Amino acid sequence: MAEELKYFSILGTDINIINMDKTVAYMREHLEDLKGHYVCVSNVHTTVTAYRDPEYREVQNKAALNIPDGKPLSIVQRRAGMPDVGRVPGPDLMPEIFRLSEKEGYSHYFYGSKPETLEALKKKLIEQYPYLKIAGMYSPPFRPVTEEEDKAIIQNINEAKPDFIWVGLGAPKQEKWMAAHDGKVSGVMIGVGAGFDFHAGTIKRAPVWMQEWCMEWLFRIGQDPKRLLPRYLDTNFSFVIDLFKEGLKGKGNIDSINKKRYGEKTSTGDEICVKKPGQVPAGKNGRPLKVAMIGHKRIPSREGGVEIVVDELSTRMVDLGCQVDAYNRYGKHTAGKKFDQRRGKYYHGIRLITIPTPKSSALNAIVYSFLATIRALFGGYDVIHYHAEGPCTMLRIPKFFGIHVVATIHGLDWQRSKWGNFASRVLKFGERTAALNADEVIVLSKNMQDYFKKVYDTDTHYIPNGICRPELKKAELIKKQYGLEKDGYILFLARIVPEKGLHYLIEAFQQLNTDKKLVIAGGSSHSHEYMDKIRKMASEDNRIIMTDFVHGQCLEELYSNAYLFVLPSDVEGMALSLLEAMSYGNCCVVSDIEENMEVVGRNAVPFHKSDVSDLKNRLEELLLNPRQVKAYQETSQEYICNKYNWDYVVNETLKLYQTPAR
Repeated sequence: MAEELKYFSILGTDINIINMDKTVAYMREHLEDLKGHYVCVSNVHTTVTAYRDPEYREVQNKAALNIPDGKPLSIVQRRAGMPDVGRVPGPDLMPEIFRLSEKEGYSHYFYGSKPETLEALKKKLIEQYPYLKIAGMYSPPFRPVTEEEDKAIIQNINEAKPDFIWVGLGAPKQEKWMAAHDGKVSGVMIGVGAGFDFHAGTIKRAPVWMQEWCMEWLFRIGQDPKRLLPRYLDTNFSFVIDLFKEGLKGKGNIDSINKKRYGEKTSTGDEICVKKPGQVPAGKNGRPLKVAMIGHKRIPSREGGVEIVVDELSTRMVDLGCQVDAYNRYGKHTAGKKFDQRRGKYYHGIRLITIPTPKSSALNAIVYSFLATIRALFGGYDVIHYHAEGPCTMLRIPKFFGIHVVATIHGLDWQRSKWGNFASRVLKFGERTAALNADEVIVLSKNMQDYFKKVYDTDTHYIPNGICRPELKKAELIKKQYGLEKDGYILFLARIVPEKGLHYLIEAFQQLNTDKKLVIAGGSSHSHEYMDKIRKMASEDNRIIMTDFVHGQCLEELYSNAYLFVLPSDVEGMALSLLEAMSYGNCCVVSDIEENMEVVGRNAVPFHKSDVSDLKNRLEELLLNPRQVKAYQETSQEYICNKYNWDYVVNETLKLYQTPAR
């Protein structure tokens, strides 16, 4: 060869450091040198296959060129300090070479696929490239060819004298075929897999946005699930696992490989700047710190505490000068249709990026987390902040690419009864992944901090949620809609899921002799059977009002005018609804789990967890003793607003964003 191209080894396969423009220019300049040899177009599937099969790996590494088709390959190279590398998909290389060929007079031979596909391809090429020279086409039989047949095929190709021989047999078959005929053919062989079908129009290619988000594999699965689903599930996840197994986990390891190959050390990027007093938090190259939030359902929304936390953190970080992108899940906003229209727009300076997700509750979170993570790899983020255990299953991916990763564990989700055995194991895996791999782990309670130290020997950062001092509202809207007066109702406000213990409250309330109402404000979260149970229980007592999710003025009025607020949870992380209720000066009745008691101290009324009788007794005492209720109301707001502050939460979180990666 006239010139040796640089390469970078990924799982033992030597991938050229190249992009589309350089590939086309190189082929044009060195076409005569390339003739008789072959070009591999590598992706995750071929790289993992080569990693497992030494013979196939040798085939890949003996190629004259091995160009990065799969975007994850070019990502690995860029993170290793090679910014000029780019994806070179085989189907995209074909039209680039075709256009060049019309000017230079190059001829082409097409070997592979079905006869009908070749016929359709020829028709399309003639229409789109009228000056393109098609030297020949051949569809080989599916059976192995005899030695005599093979000689005849090669003779036919060489008599046609093509400059380019496009091979569409699929991997690894096409690479093995090309290697077997290295030095035997007149033109340069290029393996392009399904490229024939894409250009013939027999198979539709994934939309550009899916290609950019590394989701082409998902589109292909939909076209041929029986054949491609096992393949992609195997190789896509194995790619990441194998990279970690080989130790390619950080900047130092990648740099050492570069030094060995090229004789000099490269850098993956500048360090994150430490914030100085009065400065905007800075990221790479002195620009504003850029953060991705992954794990919530969607903002703006009050579907759960995670959504509120992401909203509060993101809004305040934007106010400080940070760039924040929030990765929303596709779906209907429980807070109202008006929020559905925010997809693809900005909210309080936060860029909202909506990730397509399946409706199935079993797949929604895991698919969202994976796709959001892949999309975030290309966002130029200084930090990716994962929220909750489930999304943390994916945090090793950006960690591998050198991105600073922070995880907030909002609660031990695997303990929640709504999840089945498989989902619980996935959540526990996410918890372990965060504990052992995140650069920083944030927990919301001292109890959870002790848990991580005991189970994983991991030091975490205790940063509880914050709260704002609200303005009390008169009962106007809630009076009109629900007939509610000040001090005329007991309030439950949370997601209606089993671990919140709402069934205990309804059972206890039904035993009370009171004209006060019980207001249940909240919606379900993958707990439809439980919601049906609650609706049935509520229907048996006309004093019970179910409002579904509330927000805005209605929410503010419910908090402002309640006689009691009750949170009977069996499991909690840190209940934001409890903080909010106390910030409005409510007398709160809570289960005596550690997470609740840590929040309220002596400023609320506890009852024994899961004990309906004890809960009934506490409610009865408070209904008969308004003075006691008044005493708690007078102290709760001042206590909670002094103890928890969002500005403190944001400042402490920003410190973790800018600490050195571990």
